Amino acid sequence: MVYSRNGADSSAERREDSEQLADDQLYQALASRTRRRLLFFLLDEKESTVETVATVLAGWNADETGSMSTAADRDKILLELSHNHLPRLEEAGLLSYDRQGGDLRIERLDPLLAALVSKSVDSERMPES
Repeated sequence: MVYSRNGADSSAERREDSEQLADDQLYQALASRTRRRLLFFLLDEKESTVETVATVLAGWNADETGSMSTAADRDKILLELSHNHLPRLEEAGLLSYDRQGGDLRIERLDPLLAALVSKSVDSERMPES
């Protein structure tokens, strides 16, 4: 809890700390290429399932490396999604995740944030000169 100099609780300071926490969660959520790609996919699809996203991401990784995607690759991504990426994105308020049904839905993103995600993923696909 934040206290002002006179010992009283300061709502302005609490609000600032809360905004900082929200900013930190957002930056952490966007720090991962996998999470940015997941958001990019959901920007287009709006809703999907964890299973579908795992398949798409495994294919994306295979395309990038020029290899074939295997069931083991997909299972690894599925595990990472369930235990790492999806909870972080949900905590940051970027998507809703139904753990029981495996359904995903992107939340309404600020247009600047959506553009940032799109630009980040698009820049990965651009051939280097």
